[in-house]
Order: sequence, then C-alpha cells, then structure tokens
Amino acid sequence: MNMKRLEHYWEKYYPQFVITSYWLLGLTNNFAYVIMLSAAHDILSDGNSNSTDLPKHNTTNRFDCNELSTGAILLADILPGIAIKLVAPFFVHKIKYWKRVVVVIITNSCSFLLVSLTPSNLKPLIFLGVMAASFSSSFGEITFLSMSTLYIRTLSITGWASGTGAAGLIGSFGYAALTSIGLTPSTTILLMMFIPVLMALSYVALPTVDFAKSRVYSELDTDSEERDTNEPNVENNLGSVNHGSLRDKFKLLPPLLKFMIPLFLVYFAEYFINQGLFELLYFKNAFIKQHKLQYRWYNVMYQLAVFVSRSSVKWIKIKFLPIFPILQILNIFIFLSHIYLDYFPSIWIVFLLIFWEGLLGGGCYVNSFNQISIEIPKNVREFSIAVASIADSFGIALAGFIAIPVHNSICSYGNK
Repeated sequence: MNMKRLEHYWEKYYPQFVITSYWLLGLTNNFAYVIMLSAAHDILSDGNSNSTDLPKHNTTNRFDCNELSTGAILLADILPGIAIKLVAPFFVHKIKYWKRVVVVIITNSCSFLLVSLTPSNLKPLIFLGVMAASFSSSFGEITFLSMSTLYIRTLSITGWASGTGAAGLIGSFGYAALTSIGLTPSTTILLMMFIPVLMALSYVALPTVDFAKSRVYSELDTDSEERDTNEPNVENNLGSVNHGSLRDKFKLLPPLLKFMIPLFLVYFAEYFINQGLFELLYFKNAFIKQHKLQYRWYNVMYQLAVFVSRSSVKWIKIKFLPIFPILQILNIFIFLSHIYLDYFPSIWIVFLLIFWEGLLGGGCYVNSFNQISIEIPKNVREFSIAVASIADSFGIALAGFIAIPVHNSICSYGNK
C-alpha cells in the first residue's frame, strides 16, 4: 500500500487509526516487561520445568520460599529503564521517532530470545534478557507518550493507557494459561516473538507525525476541554522546550511533583506487594495446588484490574491523586499482617485484594497522565510527560531493593 493510499484512509478514519494504533503500541510495548514479571518465579527456580512438576525449592519452609526473592527479577526489569528515563528526556528529541521505534523493536526481540533460549543454569544471561525487556519498555514509553502529544489527547492517551493495561492482562493470562496446559516457560516465552512484529505493524499504521501536525486543530479537536485556541503554533511548541537550556528544563520539574509523588508512592507500594509478598501468599489447601500456579494467577488477577482501571478514564476521572497512594500503602499492611498471622480463610480473599490493588495502581497511572495532558501547557507537555514517567520507575526500583531483604527476613521467620 503506497503512502497516498494510506493517507486517504488516515483522513477518512483518523480517530480509528490513532486510537487502535496507540492501543496496540501500548500492548506491545509493555508485553515483554509483563511476561518477565509473570515468569519471575519460574526464572528463579527452573525456567524449563513444566508447571505441573513438583516444586524443587524449599518445601520445609512455611512460605515455600525460593532462595532468591522475585524482587531480583523486578530490579533487572526496572533499573535499565530508570537509567534511560533519567537521561533520555534531555537528548531524545534529537533522534527521529522512527529510529527510536526501531531500537525498541530490536531490544524487545532480544529480550524474548535471550530468556527463552538460554539454559536455566546461565542465570546472568537470562537476567540480561530481562534487562533488555526493561530498556525496551522504558524507551518505548518515553517515545510513544511523547509522541502522543502530537495527536488528539482523547485518542492517543486513552488508547495507550488501555493498551498497556491490556498488555498486563493478556501477557499474564497468556503465560499462565499456556504453561498450565503443558508448555514449558521457555517455549511459552519464545512464542511471544510475534509481539515485536505486531509493534512494527502498529507503528506503520499510525498516522505519521507530519500528518498529525496538520490535523492538530481539526474539527475533531474543537471541544473546549481538549484545546486552547490561544495556544501557539504546534511547530513552535515542539521546538521551544527541546532547544531550551538545561536550566530551563529543570525549572519545569516543580509543577510536575504533584503528579510524580503519587505515582512514585503507588508504584512502590504495589510492586513491593507484587514482587515481595505475592510469592509468600501460599495456600497449601487451595483449589490451585501448585505454588507456581498460584503466583501466576495472582499476576493475572492484578493485571485484569489494571486493565479495567486504565481503560476507565473516559468515564471516571479522579483529580485527587493522593487518595491512590494512601489506599495502596494500606494494602501493604493488610498483606503483611496476613503473612505473619495467617488469618485469611481462603485464597479468594487474596484474589479480591489483589484486584483492588490493581485498580488503584492503574487508576493512579491513567489519571496522572490525563491530568498532565490537561494542565501542563502544550509547549512543554511532551517533555513533562517524559519526565513524569520516571516517578513510577523509581517507585518500582525502591520496591525491588526493599523486597529482597524483606523476603529473606520473612522466609527466616517461616523456618522457625
């Protein structure tokens, strides 16, 4: 299909192309990241063992602990992303969008190949694959969120938020389902190689940046909430912050703190629960017998809730962002108290709490970026979104660091 023909379809079905492409980009961008976390328990035990095998780690411990916390996988899955998010906003505007996308696709592919094809005893190489997934996801997030400012907000941000939520749901459910029917974790991860291909096709289908610029003030963006008619020309907007001094860029940070602090706290709390406490929530007499299977389905329940909340911004908007970290931190104490006191009578209570936890995390994410796209001036919005996305990564990294000693402490307690 030549470019003229494609532009004809873009003109005719512009909203559909933008929201669908952004939904698929969100899905494919976060997919590898989700798969690595869903497979964390398997990666730390035996990446080639079938889900029906009896566990080979510590079966005498009350919590059936792995030697190493899944927080270690979390760190490998987030630290490279933090590094790229810290430096990218200050230079990434010099790189064309299509070149950035190529880097994302290549590193995404490498992550699946390294983790799936490396023998389970070569843990450093497997961790390198996990780190490739982290780099791909974070660089992709910066790229696609920054690029979203060139499209109509209700299309690009909504599609992206829902797509990233779907990545969690489809990735975690797909991994749990395929391993449950007999595929090994390694084979399951290798099957995910279609994801980078789908990302490439989604980017090709997205109206080009130049085409989007020509439609920024089209009839589709007339709602007063969506734009300000006194805003300067989009070309000037794109250049004003990108070519400003480093000092000018740092001046943009204080107004973003009201978004970044809730994001940081919410993501710290939920990933501390997910990677520090999930694997300790073991019900020996539950209808799901295997510890690995329980861990996988905890992730599915969490990702289902994230998908629901990230897809809800068109109908439910919450401006008071501090409510999310307050409730999420409360969840930490609820889970910890059960781990020590063992008072939940059924695994179903844990499933419900995990669903609630996911609703809070996804809700904070989508409402934060939606508010940024409304409140932050258009000429600095692209840079601001890229910077704000660092907050959740710092929260996740801190959770990973704390999860490891907490895991060791609780497991020592379980040996008594």
